Amino acid sequence: MVTTERDWERVRRVVAALPEGTWTSYGDLAELIGTGPRQVGAYMRDGDVPRAYRVLTAGGTVSEGFRWADGRTGRDVPDLLRADGVTVSAKGRADRAQRMSVYDLKLLAAELDEDEPAPDGEEDWK
Repeated sequence: MVTTERDWERVRRVVAALPEGTWTSYGDLAELIGTGPRQVGAYMRDGDVPRAYRVLTAGGTVSEGFRWADGRTGRDVPDLLRADGVTVSAKGRADRAQRMSVYDLKLLAAELDEDEPAPDGEEDWK
């Protein structure tokens, strides 16, 4: 399956809409759009995605490859997560109970899709 610009826009919108006190993983986002976690990681790095720091490894830690657009590492991510209401251990692991799974992301994406007007030329079947 080829990942389209529309798929990546869906990732952007879902990450931006993550409820306070939640996080998700690269793998969950990859499953949402039918691609791989590495591709999602590259997009998070290069796509200037707001709140990309709320996307973690499946274990709830900051990816070793995480970099801000200005090249800084993700050392400050645990503090940002805490400020967003995510419980993060002293070792830097986010609380798994606060993880938005692919199922949760699909529900969130469906809500966002309902709020978005139909593209030009497409009928709204609601």
